[in-house]
Amino acid sequence: MNIEKFEASQYKGKIQSLVKGAESFRADKEQPIDVTFAEVVKEQHGITVGELFADLGIDPNIDTISNIITVGDMDIRWIIPEIIREAIYLGLRDAPIWGSLTASEQDISQQSVTMPYINMSDAVPHKVGEGETIPLGSISYGQKTVKTFKIGRGIKITYEIKQYVSLDVISIFFRDFGIKLGQALDTLAIDVLINGDQADGSESAPVLGVTTPGTKVYKDFLRIWIRAARMGRKFGTIIGSEDSALETLDLPEFKDRKSGTTEAKLNLKTPVPNEASYFIHGNVPENQEILVDPRYALIKYNVIPLMIESDKIVSNQTEEFYASLTTGFGKIFKDSVIILDSSLDFATNGFPTYMDVDAFQNVVFGS
Repeated sequence: MNIEKFEASQYKGKIQSLVKGAESFRADKEQPIDVTFAEVVKEQHGITVGELFADLGIDPNIDTISNIITVGDMDIRWIIPEIIREAIYLGLRDAPIWGSLTASEQDISQQSVTMPYINMSDAVPHKVGEGETIPLGSISYGQKTVKTFKIGRGIKITYEIKQYVSLDVISIFFRDFGIKLGQALDTLAIDVLINGDQADGSESAPVLGVTTPGTKVYKDFLRIWIRAARMGRKFGTIIGSEDSALETLDLPEFKDRKSGTTEAKLNLKTPVPNEASYFIHGNVPENQEILVDPRYALIKYNVIPLMIESDKIVSNQTEEFYASLTTGFGKIFKDSVIILDSSLDFATNGFPTYMDVDAFQNVVFGS
């Protein structure tokens, strides 16, 4: 670390206040905000973190954690957890699945949130004669409580790493840790898609069989897509295991290239996806694939953003860094997720009653 630059830096003595400012946003009791250290620096001083480092005499390609600590200035040490947080945060946002499954994110200030739900049970329209009273249908509604969870892990750094490994190299490893943290969020999101957000399983996804158990064909997807289109849903996202993905991608309709046109042209006006995004995840049960409409599937609730805490263990000359966040997912509409199970028979495992579109479309008008 360039001591001369540090002593002449206009930001010397201001790091703690910058970090505290970021932490106050993240830990706000009413509305916590997941701000980065870079955003706070930009907002307060109009410069990038790279420019801040340069002015402080820090070169991430060369300097180590030990170089910063041994300066003797307590204020500059506040920057170390923020360097680690930024690296983890980059990994956390690198390649997660959950971002493609959620309709929105919402910051909340408690570990549980109340969500509304609406069920249309008897809202079929009726023909109304002149002067007659319009009959009433019924729509049941209520509230459900969705819980959030704290997830995190600690990382132990030896004195040798602190002294000899540059900040840039350490950041690579912390970024990989962030990727694994993001994978944990993926697992949490997929669990809510499958099992719902209620302990009694009332929000769990329906499981549909196929035409011939043990043999998956394109028709099995088409059946779901057509029903979904009639309901105003579009299951353009699929999640499955590696084996399920191999089976689906090997279907002729997905792998064979064709040219030319049919003798007779049929324009299907009920929209069916002509493409779908496929994600592979180990948390999906064998023989099953999850079909999702991300527009109506999940909301991600953020209680406490990514937090970094540290603890020095003198006895074995290590320093422990703990990364944690408190978050959770809530399911918006139960009919936004369907599970296709190739081991089950559709004849006995068909659409649930709440996805019976004919009940709403086959309107019999009274005289």
